[in-house]
Amino acid sequence: MIFKSFKKDKSSLQREQSEQQPQSNIHTLEERALDFFNEIYSYGDLKEILYRGILSEHNVNILLVGPPATSKSLFLQCIHEKLKDCVYYDAVNSSGPGIIQDLTNHRNTRIILIDEIDKLNRKDQVVFYNLMETGEIIITKKDNKINFTMDNPKIFATSNGIEHLNKPLRSRFSIYRLQEYSDKDFIKISVHLITSKFHFPSILSALIAQLLLEKGEKDIRKVLNIAKLIRPDDDVNKIKKIIETYLKYQDSHD
Repeated sequence: MIFKSFKKDKSSLQREQSEQQPQSNIHTLEERALDFFNEIYSYGDLKEILYRGILSEHNVNILLVGPPATSKSLFLQCIHEKLKDCVYYDAVNSSGPGIIQDLTNHRNTRIILIDEIDKLNRKDQVVFYNLMETGEIIITKKDNKINFTMDNPKIFATSNGIEHLNKPLRSRFSIYRLQEYSDKDFIKISVHLITSKFHFPSILSALIAQLLLEKGEKDIRKVLNIAKLIRPDDDVNKIKKIIETYLKYQDSHD
């Protein structure tokens, strides 16, 4: 919203004129938050919190905690896709020092996204303390010493639980807990996501979700990965085969 200053002798008249103007072009922060995360079903209140965190001038640090069958990773993906001044790390394939080292190439980054931060070992978690408190990056090695400060960086992270996070790291986060979807919610969320992202018909999107449920799967990331492989003209048998093949080779790497 834009605020203007007026001269005192004209303020009353201009206020009346302003009140008569249509307000359809004014969007509230909540509406902007819902639009920003429009691919994610439900969680309207949490969307606003995350959007406020994105806009904040302070070093906000937010941790989304919950089992795999939630949208916590989708929130990070959405932020990564829509903002330019952010970097994304998958903690499963990263180390704490590795992330800090990489940030030397992204010193102007405003938002740092870390998926499954609980996969970092406790020793590696220590490297984030100064970053989250003051924005300071410190790397001290035998032949390499790096020390610089980022401008109010924010960390948005996900975790399956908090038991693998040490207490000092937990205390630096605002923690929001997400509950596992019911089967009904899983289908609604999948339909909303697939139709908005891939423009599939609702009946096809629901079929993908239902077939995954029959296999005991409620992971939204798997829904997305499978949807990328399906063509709108695939019949039920072909979709079943794609899902069965995907899950078969996923299981072989567990």
